[in-house]
Amino acid sequence: MCSQGVSMVHVRPATLADLDVIVAFNAALAEETERLRLDTATLRHGVLALLEERAPGRYWVAERDSRIVGQLLITFEWSDWRNRMVWWIQSVWVVPEARRQGVLQMLFATVRQEAQRAGAGGLRLYVDTTNTRAQAVYAALGMKGEHYRVFEDMFAEPARAVDSRESRVESRES
Repeated sequence: MCSQGVSMVHVRPATLADLDVIVAFNAALAEETERLRLDTATLRHGVLALLEERAPGRYWVAERDSRIVGQLLITFEWSDWRNRMVWWIQSVWVVPEARRQGVLQMLFATVRQEAQRAGAGGLRLYVDTTNTRAQAVYAALGMKGEHYRVFEDMFAEPARAVDSRESRVESRES
């Protein structure tokens, strides 16, 4: 899907050639939103598993002037109540210089259209409770956030958080 704007944005499924960019974007995302420094090897293997279709999910990327400027990941949840898949949006990132220029809207519109075409039951996402800026963006896209809360019991720790106030490293789960 393409959009006219400052310059055209083209959204497409990610390929193996996008691996390094997606790894870099995810590292930047974790640092910006949760102050986490992800283990690059673990992250790279995780992204590679998706790009090689060894894990259920698909990355989508937005390009402007042949440069990737945004991404999002779709994973899948079976809904027995709907008898169909629900697509979960994750790992949303737009490079800072391309924000507020319609990149996320194009990613979202493309994925929404693909989900409908595939017969999905809908789209869901989770967002850090402190990330009010992202919450406002998702609400502006028409998503509703008042029905569910996410609880978790994570068994693997993928990252280390750097507490710059105390110049020490603390473990943190995401």
